[in-house]
Amino acid sequence: MLMFRSTILIQYAVILAISFVSGVVIFQAFALDKSIQLIELIDSRVIDPSNVSFWQSILPLGVSILLVLLFATHPYIPFVAQFVVAIRATFFGFSSVFLLTQQESMIVYSLWWFPFQLIYCILLLILCSVYTSKKVGPNRRHFFAQNLFFILLAVFAGICIFEIIVISYIF
Repeated sequence: MLMFRSTILIQYAVILAISFVSGVVIFQAFALDKSIQLIELIDSRVIDPSNVSFWQSILPLGVSILLVLLFATHPYIPFVAQFVVAIRATFFGFSSVFLLTQQESMIVYSLWWFPFQLIYCILLLILCSVYTSKKVGPNRRHFFAQNLFFILLAVFAGICIFEIIVISYIF
């Protein structure tokens, strides 16, 4: 059991690292105006963090949670949930380079964007594990870890509220 968990942790760390670096590389391939258009489409808070509404903070996270949960609980395609997290981590890397290239954005990046997006990606990867299958006799049974799910929802809500407080404090 310990070997299995450490393998999952390594797999999740590799997903985060490769996806983040991929976002950095993809940013280099885009023109700045196209990068800004893509960032505005996915999460406009990165472009103008001083003018953020409550829904702009919740909507990108909520969509990610719903997509991960939808695919993670599907018995035949749970790997797509990890792919959704990989796409989010790629955007995290992409937007990180954008923020770091802006001269005035180092505080925004270090206090808001990097820590919160990293935590969200890690929590989304953990959310991929709420629906597991175990071999019971000759068959496989699927189990939904309700305690883990409700704990994760509470942590997501707490981190999101803290993020909104940080955004309002910084700006």
